[in-house]
Amino acid sequence: MTTPPRTSLTPILRGLLGRCPACGKGHLFTGYLRQAPTCSHCGEPIGQIRAEDGPPWLTVLILGPLLAPLSYIVSMKSPAPLWISLIALGVFAIGSVLFLLPRIKGGFIGLLWRMQQTA
Repeated sequence: MTTPPRTSLTPILRGLLGRCPACGKGHLFTGYLRQAPTCSHCGEPIGQIRAEDGPPWLTVLILGPLLAPLSYIVSMKSPAPLWISLIALGVFAIGSVLFLLPRIKGGFIGLLWRMQQTA
């Protein structure tokens, strides 16, 4: 049995943490980005919620304005050779995307779940 969310933001926060937006206890993902078909705790069918292209779009929207000036600053001010600085920046960019993408997808799933509940 699912406990009703206290606020409209609760399912989104649960999704950001990788938890079921309905109960907050079951896992949202079975792999890196693969959604669980149902919540292991409450049985909510979370696998039917499709985030589609929203999470990658929002990840780029968040990281693009941060990484563009950072790459400019690193290329102009770094005392290390340019090729080392750009490799380090590339590793940082890839790591940032890999860190943020599942969290943003979870938040999107929480938002979409909440929209289904209020519709």
